[in-house]
Amino acid sequence: MELVFVRHGESEANRLDREYGDFYCGRWDCGLTDEGRSQAAGLRGCAAVSGADAIFSSPLRRALDTAAAFADREVITDARLTERTLGDFDGKRRSELERLPEYRKYFSEERFAGFRNSFTVSAPNGECYRDVILRVMPFLEELRSCGLRKAVVVSHFCTIRGMLNVIGNLSEEETLKIRVYQCDPIVAEFD
Repeated sequence: MELVFVRHGESEANRLDREYGDFYCGRWDCGLTDEGRSQAAGLRGCAAVSGADAIFSSPLRRALDTAAAFADREVITDARLTERTLGDFDGKRRSELERLPEYRKYFSEERFAGFRNSFTVSAPNGECYRDVILRVMPFLEELRSCGLRKAVVVSHFCTIRGMLNVIGNLSEEETLKIRVYQCDPIVAEFD
């Protein structure tokens, strides 16, 4: 099966992160910016996403709006495709979290500070990469058994990395090197 992964277009959280730095989006349900809507519209007629037997999307607005911009069929939402939750950090800026005593260790102690790119350490009440991988594995297994020729999955940065980890049987290091750009389809064979 050909499996096409699409990261949502630029979101309000991506814009905030670019403007202020270290904004933690996670599952904060924000919409697309004008640039994000333009990126998503640019997928209309794109060979990589055309002709799919099914289009799946995270239920978060930024992903759904991206899928709707190019979908030529019903978009099927699946909660397992949501972004990794950063728990208590979802929708917050690092500068505001660093001031709170209960979170200081995430910005000052080495064993906690790598939570954004860790397979074992997560933000408080959040997920690490291993959690994301365990969440997407059943989705991929169900997808494999559907007999589809081609499917498009509109999702998020960490979630797409997690699915590519499973499909490619990648190491942690290989997974963290994967670049997932907004509205830039990644085509993979999934047998």
